[in-house]
Amino acid sequence: MDHEILLWINADQEYLTGLALFDRYGHSPKIGRMLRIGGATVKNRSTLLYELGKIAKHMEVSDKTPALVKSQIKQDISKTTQQVPQEATSIEKLRSEQKMIYKMLDNFHAILPYREFQERKDIAFQILDLDDRLIELKLSIEHFEKNGVILPEPVKEKAKSVSDLDIAGLIQRQMNVRTYITRYKRLVTDSKSPKSLSRNRELLEKFQLELDDINKRLGK
Repeated sequence: MDHEILLWINADQEYLTGLALFDRYGHSPKIGRMLRIGGATVKNRSTLLYELGKIAKHMEVSDKTPALVKSQIKQDISKTTQQVPQEATSIEKLRSEQKMIYKMLDNFHAILPYREFQERKDIAFQILDLDDRLIELKLSIEHFEKNGVILPEPVKEKAKSVSDLDIAGLIQRQMNVRTYITRYKRLVTDSKSPKSLSRNRELLEKFQLELDDINKRLGK
């Protein structure tokens, strides 16, 4: 390899040169095509540096290489892995989490009609939480693709269940849930596809069940 990748990483990191190195030593045509889409964006540069860093980390050193040179190469490899930006690995974790949530939602929607009442209610709560997380992931990924920086995770307070709320909390939650019910009734009417219709109906049912629970606790 003549340590071309290490030289590129430690030099000016010209994008097209790095892309040619990935074409030569990489093993993922899919990533290669992705790196060409949009050109030398911040996202593509970070991905290219990350992928070439992985290749450099696993490259083999010839047995004929003098020990002193081997030592220097190992130092260069270590230096290379340190140069891979944290954002490159973090954004991949976000994308992996996004894919996992989509799979979980597909599974929940498939099993929901066949579960008992209480379990459907629990699943509906989980679907809502996953939908909220997808919105957060979407915003973080879009921000990274535009600016090259990942948004910090929002600080969340642990949500209280209805059973943990006092009278004032129940009344506030009741108002919020009524707003959600109005919203999802409209979304059910305006749904453009069977999938969105199914999801909106499930969320509407979830909020209606929650409102029934709140009304019982308030004695209404």
